[in-house]
Amino acid sequence: MLYIGQTYSTSIQAKKYAEKTSNNILEINDSAQNNYYNQTHLGSSPKNYNNQRGITQYSDQECIIISSTNHIRSDAYNPWEDEFNEDIGYIYYYGDNKTADKDPATTTGNKRLLEQFKLSHSNDPKERAKAIPILFFESKKQGERTFHGYGTVESIKLVTQYSGSNKNKTYFSNYLFTFCVFSLKKEQEGFNWDWIDARREKDKFAPCLAPKEWQEWIKDGDFNKIRRHVYGRSTANKKEQLPTPGSKLDIILQKIYSHYQNNPFGFEYLAKDVTRLLIEDSGTICHDGWVTKASGDGGYDYVLRIDIGNHGLSQVRQVVLGQAKCYERNNGVSGKDVDRIIARLKRGWLAAFVTTSYFTNATQREILEDNYPILLITGKQVAEIVNKELYRKNISLDKYLKSLNMEQEYKNPEDILKEE
Repeated sequence: MLYIGQTYSTSIQAKKYAEKTSNNILEINDSAQNNYYNQTHLGSSPKNYNNQRGITQYSDQECIIISSTNHIRSDAYNPWEDEFNEDIGYIYYYGDNKTADKDPATTTGNKRLLEQFKLSHSNDPKERAKAIPILFFESKKQGERTFHGYGTVESIKLVTQYSGSNKNKTYFSNYLFTFCVFSLKKEQEGFNWDWIDARREKDKFAPCLAPKEWQEWIKDGDFNKIRRHVYGRSTANKKEQLPTPGSKLDIILQKIYSHYQNNPFGFEYLAKDVTRLLIEDSGTICHDGWVTKASGDGGYDYVLRIDIGNHGLSQVRQVVLGQAKCYERNNGVSGKDVDRIIARLKRGWLAAFVTTSYFTNATQREILEDNYPILLITGKQVAEIVNKELYRKNISLDKYLKSLNMEQEYKNPEDILKEE
């Protein structure tokens, strides 16, 4: 049984342990429960997933495994920045082409996923029944693999990427796949590998062993009905809000902090841009606003606007007030820092708070308990968003920071509602 978010061992020792215990059905101790090979019934199997990366398919009907190996990434920007958002039912994964002048539809992995896209979007349940379950794993550390759920291809997008840096860049076409992560609530959040075993053996009862959501999707093909969604908001600890020390994201965050350490007002321009990018990346239209004057800012540092719907009567415009704090990574944002921006909100307005550090647990709980409409953007998110923007614009961090508009204005927040 696999559980979303749980990390399983794929070490050599784990493989040997699984081989010894594969026939012992009573072996349910922690070593077996956290062993990738035990939980995927591979202890006595001739297959070896130990070095598996990318897009792997086993037999015509068994399964496809997507494995993102983040621990091998270098300091140079890696064009395969896969995103795992299983709690809202989405995973974004770049295909396996990395060769210029090659049709990305012809690579082995991309070809398999394009076939699954065609099946998953068929209007015929019999055709959808031919789709193969896709399982999602991520390896952040050698010898470990985290399970992110299962699902199928929901959409595809042809994109341009590059490898290398500066004068040695190589551009190539590839596919960005968006996967729908299926809910497991009717299975008590556990993925039973017996279904995969039955599919491999082409057991006639295999469809009956499928998760209930998979069976429902085969019938009506509606992604939204079976998409995984975790209700409620939870707090994050300090470690989760900051990049791993020494990582590329950590280096970016340190450079940002050093750049604005003695210029906190300058950080407000970056905070505004980071907030805009975060909103736009969610698929929402964000109207760019302004940074307030350093003196007399009225409790907020910048103003943006979210547009929902079409123009005219069918559109709603919402003011976003932003606060920015360029703090050293060990200096957490307190409730007192957040209270100032919350106090400025009017009905229907939203707030955003951007920091180079983290939000204390007490601050997060206060926001959750009072259900304040505020986006908390942590140091780790700042580094991730800036990293992605550097890749999109193909510029250095220094050039990006210098390109930010440094003009200040003093206007009422309501004025942004009138701008076109």
